[in-house]
Amino acid sequence: MKLFGNKNNTKTESKNKKGIWKKFAARHSSLVYLLAILLVSAVLATTGILLGNDLFALAKEDREITITIPEDATVGQVSELLDKSGVVNYGSFFHLFTSIIYQDVTFRPGMWTLNSNMDYRHIVNEIRLTNRSTQTVTIPEGYTIEQIIDTLVENGLSSEDELVSVLQDGEFNYDFLPEDLGNETNRLEGYLFPDTYEFYLNDDANTIINKMLGNFENKLNDDSDGDSLVEQCEAKGMSVADMVNIASMIQKEAVNTDDMYQVSGVIANRLNNASEYPYLNIDATIQYAVGHLELTDEDMETDSPYNTYTSKGLPPGPICNPGLDAMKAAVNPAEHEYYYYVANADGSAHIYAKTQEEQTANIEKVQAEKDAG
Repeated sequence: MKLFGNKNNTKTESKNKKGIWKKFAARHSSLVYLLAILLVSAVLATTGILLGNDLFALAKEDREITITIPEDATVGQVSELLDKSGVVNYGSFFHLFTSIIYQDVTFRPGMWTLNSNMDYRHIVNEIRLTNRSTQTVTIPEGYTIEQIIDTLVENGLSSEDELVSVLQDGEFNYDFLPEDLGNETNRLEGYLFPDTYEFYLNDDANTIINKMLGNFENKLNDDSDGDSLVEQCEAKGMSVADMVNIASMIQKEAVNTDDMYQVSGVIANRLNNASEYPYLNIDATIQYAVGHLELTDEDMETDSPYNTYTSKGLPPGPICNPGLDAMKAAVNPAEHEYYYYVANADGSAHIYAKTQEEQTANIEKVQAEKDAG
């Protein structure tokens, strides 16, 4: 009796198994290959659809986005900027497209308002350096809508009628704007961010206004130095509208950046103690209502919701377009016990007071210095 099988038989069985596997693999290799092709094709098709949608903007949302292109920006830097800001979904693909189609392209530095529904060619043509003429315009902090209109018209960028039409009836898709804008020319007062802009000479009024609104949105959401202004407002329980309203008064009243926080503290103290101090008593709001700086006794009694000597609380809206420092001061008022202030004799600083008696004494002192001078 044999305890073990024949070694030759074992080898034969092993060869037979290998042969069977080879036959199976041979018979099914074409099927595996076909499945692999289908899988790769599906991946490529899906990728192609996504890239094609981004390239041609076939089904992208309509959203205005303002970007800032630095000096001597490369295609790679601009591609990354467009990707991060949401103008394009695939920055690497935009980089490849631009490098192939637009050789040696140069981008114009500055702030540009684009739309996420633009195709790649439209985007490149909008921001690349061309022979189109541009005009640089500076809008100072504290300018009103009326002053901004005058500045844009004086620089040949648009007509007054076109600007007024857009300001009154234009539709703007920004979360920071009040829901009910109305149709007054000053309905965007406070939100046209004061800055230096470069506009095309053939930009229409709508593009110009949206560029300024987009800049405001960027400043509002900038968190490069910590919490953004939006986040600070939320932490303080303050609406963006109230912040801008207060900032506009600070911009007009304060004499320098440090003074802004002190003025903001006075406004905050009065708003927080409305039962005792129902009126803000801000001269700048009356100046906005009457349209001139030198106020008369009649002006002080003018019947206007902007008269903060006769109307309680905040005015109905901003009285100018404040800068970033004023907005920061509005949401971060200085902590003190002052409720009054008056400009010193030369207007270089404010003198603060806790009581009406102190305020009256300060006013008399300032007037005496003026009379002596």
